[in-house]
Amino acid sequence: MRATAGGGAMAADASVAVIASAGDRVVLAHGQRVTFGRGEDAHVRIGHRPVCDDLVPCVAGAFVARDGRVFVANRGERLAFDITVPGRAVLPLPPGDWHSPADPAFSVVVNGALRHVLAVIVHAGVRPAVGPQAGGCPVLTPRQRAILDAYVAPMADGRPAATHQQVAATVGCSRALVRLECTNIMSALLAAGVPMRDLRDARDAIADAWARHRM
Repeated sequence: MRATAGGGAMAADASVAVIASAGDRVVLAHGQRVTFGRGEDAHVRIGHRPVCDDLVPCVAGAFVARDGRVFVANRGERLAFDITVPGRAVLPLPPGDWHSPADPAFSVVVNGALRHVLAVIVHAGVRPAVGPQAGGCPVLTPRQRAILDAYVAPMADGRPAATHQQVAATVGCSRALVRLECTNIMSALLAAGVPMRDLRDARDAIADAWARHRM
């Protein structure tokens, strides 16, 4: 992820939002346009490592900051990503459409061979990427904490993280809800600056981070 787009360094007091991926974070300033996708020209690059996900468009979309809000536009030729807000229905964004969530925190989930999550925190300002020991504790609901603990539980015995179905059975909810909460949890960890390895699957990424940095 590049730290700037379309100009030089951005002042902290000019920030409108922070966009975070598993690898880094970028500040979005007023009037700025930041593209995201797999191509080298995208300001926020996803799906290019550790393996190339060629189902991710070279330029999937763009973030634009205007009037204190963040607009998301689909600049691709297909329905490549969804906008998710905790507690709301998932919003698929068709080609050529744009949307500006009213909520201060939301995620853009790019659907390639894998799911690539970009967490957006509006009016978050510039915050250093710090671990939980430095005060970056994520804000999670009791259900999300229970889901994380269920993912991690088998790892204590040297086994892989629990599957979505196993977690659903443990927590007592549907597999679809567990998958949705997996995305919400990853957004919360990214927003808090919890160090995360660039793993191929969101479930593996959050389970690995939670096992290493248990709150």
